[in-house]
Amino acid sequence: MINIRSLYQEDRSTRRALLILLKKWGKISIQEAAEQLGISGVAVRRHIHELQKDQYVQTNIQRQSAGRPTYLYSLTEKAGALFANGYDAIVNDLLDEVKDEFGDGQVSRLFHRRREKWLQRHEDTFRGLDLEKRVERLAQLQEQEGYMVKVEKRGDRTFVFEEANCPIYQVAVRYRQACQCELSLFQALLAAPVARTECIADGGRKCRYTINSGQA
Repeated sequence: MINIRSLYQEDRSTRRALLILLKKWGKISIQEAAEQLGISGVAVRRHIHELQKDQYVQTNIQRQSAGRPTYLYSLTEKAGALFANGYDAIVNDLLDEVKDEFGDGQVSRLFHRRREKWLQRHEDTFRGLDLEKRVERLAQLQEQEGYMVKVEKRGDRTFVFEEANCPIYQVAVRYRQACQCELSLFQALLAAPVARTECIADGGRKCRYTINSGQA
């Protein structure tokens, strides 16, 4: 006998995995999604269809110079709410109170103290590692925090570090000290030059950083 409830839960789990995959990749084809999720293309199409009905996924057509166009799928703006953190409003209210009572400088000091505590908590696990291992360790920590990290190595000395999600997006939009704190923390933990080239809080699709060893 088929367990309808079990099938429904399995569908929800797969759909959630597909949403996370779309969040990380930005745009993806049916075949790529099937390979990443380990399911058939037919199953992916079914889930895509359901997500499109809920207006969480949109189709992107890439025209080719010859042959059929390529169909890629991405999240809609509405889907952003699925990854929102419910605590953002509370944190913003508290920071607003601090700013009103003590000024913007105190807000900056709070973010700085958070950076120092985070650095003290984790810096020992970075000690003695080469740059590649430090980048991997940072990716693990950020992934645990829900940032949906992807790392790409370019050449011998350069890495591209991407975060597809920002769990504190609403806070970062209002208080840019959050983004400054993250950049400063990355530089300290990696002990390497880090440049932010794209930011979700600025309207970017991802937070993207370029990391270079600085060695000739």
